[in-house]
Amino acid sequence: MNAYANFDRAEDQKEVQHELQVFREEWIRNKADQLATIFPQCAMEFYPTHSRFSPYQVGLDSDEAQDAYAEYVDQVCLAKAKKLFIEAQFMGDVA
Repeated sequence: MNAYANFDRAEDQKEVQHELQVFREEWIRNKADQLATIFPQCAMEFYPTHSRFSPYQVGLDSDEAQDAYAEYVDQVCLAKAKKLFIEAQFMGDVA
């Protein structure tokens, strides 16, 4: 009977760990989405206006450039959100 109780406790622990992982991933994704709203939506808007080349001359008007910019914004925001989660967890603001 003890083996069954140990198995149940181990399964409960796995379930709790899974729920915490899901919570962490959702928190990070929500924070990353919130941070992404700070960035311009288009790669051409991100280009400095004081440059002597236009955004068209450097190729920012292509779909590939927009995809790369979107990936850049996503990676930057995810990295920051992960850092913010660790800080919030350290401060006791999240589980």
